[in-house]
Amino acid sequence: MKSSLHAKIFLSMAGILIVISLLIFGMLRIVMPMTYERELNTQFMNNMQQLAIELGETPRAEWEQLLFTFAVENNAPMISIIDDNDPSHSLNVGISFYEDELDQWNESMGFGFSFEYNGNPFSLISSATITTRAVADMTQTFPQVFPYVLGMILFVSALTAFFYARFLARPILDISHISKKMASLDMSWQCETSRKDEIGVLAMNLNEMSAKLGHALQELQHANSQLQDDIEKERAHERRRRDFFTAISHELKTPVTILKGELDGMILNVGKFKDRDKYLQEAYKTSESIEKLVGEILLLAKLDQIALKFDSVDLSSMIHAVSNTYETMVEEKGVQVNHAHEDDVVIQGDQIRLQTVLSNVIGNAIKHSPTGSTVKIHLTNGSLSVENSNVQIEKSELSKLWEPFYRTDKSRNRDTGGSGLGLHIVKTILDLHDFSYQIKNTENGVKFTMIF
Repeated sequence: MKSSLHAKIFLSMAGILIVISLLIFGMLRIVMPMTYERELNTQFMNNMQQLAIELGETPRAEWEQLLFTFAVENNAPMISIIDDNDPSHSLNVGISFYEDELDQWNESMGFGFSFEYNGNPFSLISSATITTRAVADMTQTFPQVFPYVLGMILFVSALTAFFYARFLARPILDISHISKKMASLDMSWQCETSRKDEIGVLAMNLNEMSAKLGHALQELQHANSQLQDDIEKERAHERRRRDFFTAISHELKTPVTILKGELDGMILNVGKFKDRDKYLQEAYKTSESIEKLVGEILLLAKLDQIALKFDSVDLSSMIHAVSNTYETMVEEKGVQVNHAHEDDVVIQGDQIRLQTVLSNVIGNAIKHSPTGSTVKIHLTNGSLSVENSNVQIEKSELSKLWEPFYRTDKSRNRDTGGSGLGLHIVKTILDLHDFSYQIKNTENGVKFTMIF
């Protein structure tokens, strides 16, 4: 009852209808007999008055028949004509002389009218006994019909209250259920109603609000998802940056320590460091490796800050130019470089950065190829591939090649392994160009592919 609007409306409406119906029935029980009695008395009095007029115009010999006719038609048990000059010459006419009716006649309210006949005054007297009996019969009828009337009142009240509660409470209950869905952020509903009243307006407003909230919620979820992605990217970037600087400190520490040891030995002129000319050259090579490492670190820093300058780049000419810079290394290692590419392959990109990519990729292929191996460079209008033979990389290490300072050479010898930043620089530049790339093992060796 407390939590059901339908039950509240039904019970309250049924109670109101029952109370009103009972009040109306009670008022009828009181007012109707009084009204009926007054109406009968008025009608009887009017008939008596009309009879008095007729008696004044009718021969005296016909009075008894006229009185008898009036008594029968008006159900008057007794009616009398009294001669006011000689009361002993009265005329009494009745249609019943039972003792109980005579008692009622004696106790009932009488009606009297005066009239004249041949100049003599007469009085016409009768009673309203029939009126009293009719009203009494009506009053006794009310208790007899009350159970039937009460049953009809209960039935009609319950039926009316049910349909009224259904008509009024049903849309409100639907709106209540919808509000619960809205509270749980479920906007996949529609308030169906054809009503034009305030409830219909409320339903249409809820539909409009739901559509707007659903749209706003989707935008908020999308923005939240985007924010979460941005946060994860920023966290990943921060982790990479932290790992990068940790690796930098480690990578710089080794050559700086070596350089410091060599310089200390030459300053103190002890042991093998007495041959200063030899170890000055070693110290110079160490400083060059430090300079190269710092240059690569600065290059990576610049790539995160500067915007690329896109121009038309002739990859065919650039590949030949880069390959020519490694002719000495190719001859020393006995490596054969084969070119198989189309001419005049032109793409849009940053010429300086793409030259860095080609230099790192081709240089790595030549540097890591065993003596007598072949490096194949294949260029088409859609891709570039560089494959060196007679070498393989562990599958577990392929995905790590793009990480900064990662080298497959576990000895971390810079004469063979380099700084470990080359492929990371390649990855950064290609990502900025939105080019796809990969390194994989083939039957003959290791192949780098770039799709542009």
